[in-house]
Amino acid sequence: MTDTDRRMHDSTDGIALVFPGQGSQAPGMGRLIHGHSEAARRTFEEASDVTGLDLTKICFEGEADDLASTENTQPAVLTTSIAFLRAMREKAGEVGENIRPRLLGGHSLGLFSAAVASGALSFRDSLLVIIERSRLMGSFNADRPVGMAAIIGLDSETVRAICEDATLGGHDRVDVANHNEDTQTVISGDVSAVERAMAHAKGLQGKAIRLKLKVSSHTPLHVAQAAEFAEIIREIPFADPDTPIVSNITAELLRTADEVRGEFEAQLKSPVLWAENVRRMAREGVDTFVEVGPGHALARMIKRIQDDSTAVSLDDARENPIPISVLPVRKPIT
Repeated sequence: MTDTDRRMHDSTDGIALVFPGQGSQAPGMGRLIHGHSEAARRTFEEASDVTGLDLTKICFEGEADDLASTENTQPAVLTTSIAFLRAMREKAGEVGENIRPRLLGGHSLGLFSAAVASGALSFRDSLLVIIERSRLMGSFNADRPVGMAAIIGLDSETVRAICEDATLGGHDRVDVANHNEDTQTVISGDVSAVERAMAHAKGLQGKAIRLKLKVSSHTPLHVAQAAEFAEIIREIPFADPDTPIVSNITAELLRTADEVRGEFEAQLKSPVLWAENVRRMAREGVDTFVEVGPGHALARMIKRIQDDSTAVSLDDARENPIPISVLPVRKPIT
């Protein structure tokens, strides 16, 4: 191994790139990186051509309510995340660096960005399947008032019991959707049941916050949609990822095309084990997490889950962003 090879290996060996999902969207997202990266601009143009949506307008000019619609949220967050990824690679290349993460992760929708980053799924195909995913989720919401809420300050087992008590039947139910942190759990389901669960959590001195999402992701409510989505993605080509992806469902490492496809087939109906995702990455030797996409919610959660790690967000730049500038400088091997 040459001195250059050692430096390059050392500079990225302990890094994981992680990608946010729904809930990370905000008006104006991606505007700054779009203005400073040709790769980012091409990404938005490509996404608009593939989807038929004006994603620059949706992201840069859309109101919060517009972005909360899952048909807009999903392609917008995916596109913004890949714009950040490509801009990071573009800027790294300009200074002779090559960002080579040990692992890739993503929160829910963010796992599609991770699949693109790994080469398991093309950006074009990811957009096509996300449009179908958002259509399925949006059609479910059109016929049934659903929503999500974050429960903070109570452990996940207590929240699971709250959901069981708040569920009155198959059409009035709420379930745990995301295990984000040890004392932050997201619940999802019918609005009436979600509201009962929120009231119960507050009665136990927990904090309950309704999320600005018009969906009911990652619960058994979506068994039928998951089956339909599985049929759709069977027609989409997947490749073996060049970097392992951490499964939201099991926290195992996805190393083959079939494993990545299987993850997406089950994702809509299965809870996201985010806290365990972070701990698995740490056990695999990751000590630096770089959030690639809009917002910084994942970076903040990671610091609370794994407080001895470094966690940064590329979206924390506010002027003339050079994304690799947020990466920690490592001492070269001597």
